Amino acid sequence: MPSHARTVTRKTHRVRNALLVVLLLLVVCAAAAGFSGFKLYKSAMSAKAHLNNVVNAAKVIKDGSTDDMVKALSDVSHIQKEAAAAKQDVSGGLWTLAEKMPVVGGDVKTARTAIGTIDDFAQTTLPQLGKVVTTLTGASLSSGDGQLDMEPIIAAAQQLATVDQSVQSQARTIQDLPDAKLGVVNNALQNGKTQMAALAQVTENLSGMLNMLPNFLGANGARNYVLLAQTNSEIRGTGGLIGSAGSFSADNGKIAVGEFHADAEFPSNAALDDVNQDGDGTLYSGLYFGQVIHNLSSTPDFPRVASMAQKFWQAAPFGGSSDGVMSLDPVALQAMIGATGDVTLSDGRVLNGSNTAEFLLNGAYKELAPSAQDQYFSETAAQAVAHLFSDMNTQKLMTVAKTMLRMAEQRHLYFWSFHEEDQAVLRSAGVTGEITNDAKNPVTGVYSNEMQASKMDWYIQRKSTVKRTGDNTYHVTYSFTNTLQPGEAGSLPEYITANAKGGVAVNRVVIYTPAGGEVSNVSASNGSSFAQVQAKDHMTYMGDISLAPQDTVTIEYDVTTRRLGQPQTGSDADHRRPRDHVRVLIGIDLWVGSWDCVPLWKRAADSSRNR
Repeated sequence: MPSHARTVTRKTHRVRNALLVVLLLLVVCAAAAGFSGFKLYKSAMSAKAHLNNVVNAAKVIKDGSTDDMVKALSDVSHIQKEAAAAKQDVSGGLWTLAEKMPVVGGDVKTARTAIGTIDDFAQTTLPQLGKVVTTLTGASLSSGDGQLDMEPIIAAAQQLATVDQSVQSQARTIQDLPDAKLGVVNNALQNGKTQMAALAQVTENLSGMLNMLPNFLGANGARNYVLLAQTNSEIRGTGGLIGSAGSFSADNGKIAVGEFHADAEFPSNAALDDVNQDGDGTLYSGLYFGQVIHNLSSTPDFPRVASMAQKFWQAAPFGGSSDGVMSLDPVALQAMIGATGDVTLSDGRVLNGSNTAEFLLNGAYKELAPSAQDQYFSETAAQAVAHLFSDMNTQKLMTVAKTMLRMAEQRHLYFWSFHEEDQAVLRSAGVTGEITNDAKNPVTGVYSNEMQASKMDWYIQRKSTVKRTGDNTYHVTYSFTNTLQPGEAGSLPEYITANAKGGVAVNRVVIYTPAGGEVSNVSASNGSSFAQVQAKDHMTYMGDISLAPQDTVTIEYDVTTRRLGQPQTGSDADHRRPRDHVRVLIGIDLWVGSWDCVPLWKRAADSSRNR
């Protein structure tokens, strides 16, 4: 064979051998990648299983009964083991290498950060929360003679404040994580953000409530409060007409409930000096705002209601100074009675956790003379408040706290203190009933005032639908239905129908624009027009709608919030809700006894809430 032929053959063999080596390396790399991918997949599935166990246990703590929560927090070791196992599953060099991969590397880093934060929550925060429960369960809260022992409550409040700081920090870490590129990862991440945001809201509210109690109960000096009894069968902006008002005092944990007085016993014009804000003359025309105590609740801003109620109480011959104002409606009373025990009225009637609201909102007007109605409401409110803190133990305290938080969230219960040092914790507890001016937490509201001086709102069914139409835009649909049968109005007592002749109710509807945002395209199915009215710090839209028996009127409008862009960081970041959100406070539905007060980001498209 010629030398050049042998040379070509050797080169061909070398090339072929090189190609075989490269091919073999590729096969080995592919096999290694496949093996590594399988290991990553297997450990990811294991981490997911462990995390599900952590989430289920945490859900019991957040949503379960008091007994379930106490039991879960008495031994958190199994939760810690599950969280540690999940963190271990995504640890090691293989996962570190995966973070550097193109496209999916960012998702891997996000997932590992989230899992590490959840493990931190399990290892550090849960034991602290367990200490709070131990502090309360290991102490006697009643010191006798109807007086609460304040020391365990103060100690537990301080511990819970520390817990809340940790939860808020952990929630902020997860909230600030960027959205994942892979759908399956992003879905899990968004669910984690939602769950952590909900938990952060719970701990903030509970911490606020528990830290509110010492001052509220007179641990640092005696307190006197005005107690408003709202009846939302005649709807008002904060719930209902104020039928009567009383007082209660607290001195180092001892509660004393004073007498209630019907609205007719109060002087007139006591708060006229407060009626000087933009739009008052239009929004509250015909409601004698500031002139009579029963219509102070026409504004949806409870701190303003409280300030005006204080002036009426001071001007009354039986009144005096006050440190704050609390308000309860029949739905809140029913919830409190269900949590603390039945109420027996002077005629032997027993009200409980299921029949109180219907009796006070409708039955009393059918069965009792007008002169006796305020007495029954006053008796109910006085007993419910007296039962609230009597014979207190840990289980009752937790039940009362959860009940009060739920009623405050649904806007059936409000509390405002005139002591500035109290207001931050009250706000954290979510009981202040304020109209927020915070553009980072935008709220739009739909509020009603019954204009016929009737008790017709028991028969008005409300239904809301909220649809997200863009990154920071929403469409709100809100319907009113008068469920009264056409021939039924004549059989009702005149006190119920009053000026609502033939059962025709008239609601003045006011739509509040969110801070930093706007409302547009407001319309009503019956052709009612809505005018722009500038209220304090807010643009509003106002219109009156008439509702004959069996009629339905639907209001629709669009909401645009300030575009928040990327999630904010730092101490003032809103880590409790995803960006581009708005909260809607919509009316009060007596059929279900709850406000429709749901952040839009929690709603599925076209979701609705029915009676």
